[in-house]
Amino acid sequence: MTFMHMANIYIIPNWFLGYDILLELLFALVTLLVGIYGYKIYKLTEQRQSKLFSISFFLFSLSYFIQCALNFIILNQLNQNICTILNIKSVTTLNFIGIYTHIILFTAGLITLAYMTLKIKDIRIPSLLYVISFLGLIFAPNKINFFYFLSSFILIFITAYYLIAYTKTKHLKNLLVLIAFVFLLLANIHFIFSLNYGAFYVFAHALQFIAYLLILLNLILILKK
Repeated sequence: MTFMHMANIYIIPNWFLGYDILLELLFALVTLLVGIYGYKIYKLTEQRQSKLFSISFFLFSLSYFIQCALNFIILNQLNQNICTILNIKSVTTLNFIGIYTHIILFTAGLITLAYMTLKIKDIRIPSLLYVISFLGLIFAPNKINFFYFLSSFILIFITAYYLIAYTKTKHLKNLLVLIAFVFLLLANIHFIFSLNYGAFYVFAHALQFIAYLLILLNLILILKK
């Protein structure tokens, strides 16, 4: 038995309903911690890459906080009161606000990460990537599928960067980040299948949680050194 969630975008097993919101809150908190630790490293080293890394995870965190809050409102059937306060006429509108806010912020975070890996200071490059990506999201007939294919492509690019970094140094920190982004890529692919199969939605959340914890662990190890 399944439950259609977030404007009928995903199929979610009934037993997992509510747990996904809890995980989104955990994602928001963990990615916030990653952003904070990344910023601390930036303050110590003044490395531009650390600054961009922290900004990207602050964007991820904000996307999860907003998505979690709106999903919680919908799940607890407070829609009519909240919609009156916010002047939103339907639950569907609230759903789409959560979905597209998450998509925009998460895409911006991924582009910022990809820009970090390029190690180029030309601001025109991320600006171009933002414009192309957001125009694609606007005009794509199936925006959800476009988002997952776009984010998967960017994650492949980022994963390749960390794979090269690990093969050059063989450091534990590079291995942890490499595994984390492999898991994020796999989670993204699982989300594509979760549009039709509920089990993939559960697996995707589990993979994301492990990935964010690995990234956080890596930053803690760096700061201890």
